[in-house]
Amino acid sequence: MDELVFMRHGHALGIREAGVPSDSQRPLSPRGEKEALTAAKKLAAAGFAPRLIISSPFLRAARTAELAASVFPQAAREISAALSDGPVQDILSLAESAPAGSVMLVGHQPLLGMAAGFCLSGASLDFAPAGFARLRRGAPRSQQALLEFYDPAGAEEQAR
Repeated sequence: MDELVFMRHGHALGIREAGVPSDSQRPLSPRGEKEALTAAKKLAAAGFAPRLIISSPFLRAARTAELAASVFPQAAREISAALSDGPVQDILSLAESAPAGSVMLVGHQPLLGMAAGFCLSGASLDFAPAGFARLRRGAPRSQQALLEFYDPAGAEEQAR
């Protein structure tokens, strides 16, 4: 089954905290690194195996995609400014034009949540850092369905 995963980057340091001049250069925090890797492993355990991982060029999203690629070494990697700059229609076009097979898109809120919500013909999804939505990929859009929604903070609470 072809699947589409919308994944938000892991928890990142603030501009001042990281000592960087711009938002695009904010790195993942140690917590964000762990969350991103855990999310990718959760996807792998569920049988998700992307053919392609596309990320925003922003450092925190690119690093999240790099961590995911360590779990999915067979996946090709691409970068697209649509995942950081939008508009939402460009993200949807990116998803629709991706080759057959499962695909992971790594980006930012609120753009990612709006795109995922549109794919599901519903309201925008609110992704926590390193959260994801796994959808059955289908055309027409009416055949797309939410298979899993993951919130790392919620998973941590359930584990307690």
